[in-house]
Amino acid sequence: MRPRAGGAHMIALTREAGEFVARLRFAAIPAQGIDVMKNGFTDCAAAIVLGRNEPVVSILRATLPSGGSEARVCLGDTRAGAVQAAFVNGAAAHALDYDDIGLNEVQPTHPSAVLVPAVLAEAEVLGRGGRDMLEAYAAGYEVWGEIAARDRRPHHVKGWHPTATFGAIAAAAAAARLRGLDAARAAHALGIAASQAGGVVANFGSMTKPFHAGRAASAGVFSARLAAAGMSASPQALEHPQGFLHAVSPAGEVDLDTPVRLGRNWRIVEDPLGFKLYPMCYGTHRALDSIIALARERDIAPARIASVEIQAGAVELANLVHHDPRTALHAKFSMEFAAAMALIARRATLAEVDDAFVLRADVRELMGKVRITVLPEPAWRKAPQDGVVVTLEDGARLERRFELPMGHPKRPVGVQALWAKFADCVKGALSQADARRMFEALQGLEALGSVGELPVAGA
Repeated sequence: MRPRAGGAHMIALTREAGEFVARLRFAAIPAQGIDVMKNGFTDCAAAIVLGRNEPVVSILRATLPSGGSEARVCLGDTRAGAVQAAFVNGAAAHALDYDDIGLNEVQPTHPSAVLVPAVLAEAEVLGRGGRDMLEAYAAGYEVWGEIAARDRRPHHVKGWHPTATFGAIAAAAAAARLRGLDAARAAHALGIAASQAGGVVANFGSMTKPFHAGRAASAGVFSARLAAAGMSASPQALEHPQGFLHAVSPAGEVDLDTPVRLGRNWRIVEDPLGFKLYPMCYGTHRALDSIIALARERDIAPARIASVEIQAGAVELANLVHHDPRTALHAKFSMEFAAAMALIARRATLAEVDDAFVLRADVRELMGKVRITVLPEPAWRKAPQDGVVVTLEDGARLERRFELPMGHPKRPVGVQALWAKFADCVKGALSQADARRMFEALQGLEALGSVGELPVAGA
């Protein structure tokens, strides 16, 4: 939808978002939403610890200015300024692409990899407890969803990484809530962050993708601090004809007519988080569920496979930009690798998403037999049309349709599955006892007095 003549709009999105952030209180958040957010903090903390020694994290730690000792880095005993800590922790959370997914109905993205690092860092500086942290996460998530829902086309199809574009603004909302900014200054924080938002899909499969999450978390913290110090931004930074929404959607396909729903409907309840069971791009997860199940049920011998056809929609495939990966980082964004891994290993774990496994002769041979059929765009929300066809050398065709992935909000995982993933991620950094302590503290986050009460992860 194009802007009206003279730039007049039905809504004042920036102002209303600032007002929502300023007035939000813990008591207003639905209990169901609190439970979802606690799982988000828990899952993201595990991802941060898991990613603590990844190359991108090491590079950021060596390159960013130290900036003081306000907050913990990667939940360990090293400290940095909160802006820098949010940057490093966001990159760590997203480094292995094992972090959660949210807002699937508007713009599938990675909310916790941005919001949790920003909230942990600034909450530690300000001495805020778990209730404040949950309140801040809710502010960020709801603002994120409100803005993202107004672009009619998915950002990643246009080349934007929504975790980076929307994330910076959402992190500013979270940090503004923690700082208790009034409505005007909270709106300024959102506007300042809008001028720092960005990240392109072409960088998927490189260290720059997790950099996007860290940069967004850091920008949010920095923006709220600047607004608190008196820095101003446009009061229409989000909705102006030359503002954020139109800048990232130059065709003008944005909705500025629908009334702002912040605080009236809760996206954390209606469109909540999903949790990854595979350390792969989320676009592969439906296929992985189905192919692993098919391989186990039919006892498919990889050597007997003549061809594999993946049938999926263009939107679902948009992020899977590597078709002949030779590193684990590239393989995370390859449907060809996902199919070969599922058929050969009959699972998808950190052990398989590894350079050595990607380069195995049998894996490379089977990747060469995978073909992708792109279905019409609407089909990505119509799972029965999507699926896999495995043709054996004797001509037999084995088929299975895709369903929603396990861990999706409509196919939720229980606390035991979340604990199993958490324990696996923090193995080597925390003792079993400390891992359990951290897990339980995050699962009961509303009772946590401060970030400092969480166990310290080792190197």
